[in-house]
Amino acid sequence: MTAPVATRSGSRFARARAEAVAPAAAVATAGLGRGNGGPPDLSPLQELSAIGELLAGPRWTTDVARILGHGDGRTVRRWKAGEAPVDPRDLEALREEGRRRAAALLRLVGDPMDRPARPRRTPEETRAAFAELMARTRAGAPTPA
Repeated sequence: MTAPVATRSGSRFARARAEAVAPAAAVATAGLGRGNGGPPDLSPLQELSAIGELLAGPRWTTDVARILGHGDGRTVRRWKAGEAPVDPRDLEALREEGRRRAAALLRLVGDPMDRPARPRRTPEETRAAFAELMARTRAGAPTPA
């Protein structure tokens, strides 16, 4: 009897499982701080896993399958196991769902970028504040932080 031969598919399964179990927060921030601030470089499975977990929590497989119209989750489980590649159209549909939900959340809680800027000082107010600070410094009084 001969020993079983390791196949490429076995390593593919292991790699797919390892990619799929990474926490969403770690995957979502992977590679940030590099380049021009664009999205991190992720495999389609890593991106699907991260978006799925952020949308539906740690047991996201079935919910993502339903969002994508795949019924009971068998297709998504096959992707996670490395048995089939992630369909690019499904990944784009999941990205769009993420954008839609993010926009809805921002409408609900507000976007800090929408807040009005602090009113600026007039040149006279700036000169007066500077003169007051210089007077305190010369007098040895503590200066405001």
